Amino acid sequence: MKPTPAADPFNYFVQAGAFAKPEDAEQQRARLAMMGYEAKVTEREQSGRTVYRVRIGPFPAKDAADGAKDKLAAAGVDSALVRVQK
Repeated sequence: MKPTPAADPFNYFVQAGAFAKPEDAEQQRARLAMMGYEAKVTEREQSGRTVYRVRIGPFPAKDAADGAKDKLAAAGVDSALVRVQK
């Protein structure tokens, strides 16, 4: 009998860009919406500058996030997998 896998302590997001200008982030969010994804724009302070991140998720498992990342890549969208402690 296989042991049951431990609960994944992470949530997964697919980040489809980080922008210096909020309007650029909104443009990317709208582009993803037209592809059927509900993305969120979040602000983050990085090296004294505000960065606007465009992310899809959270996904409960890495496989689901990887699937979304693959679909974005097929559509020509550069993205990165982001893992966040629950």
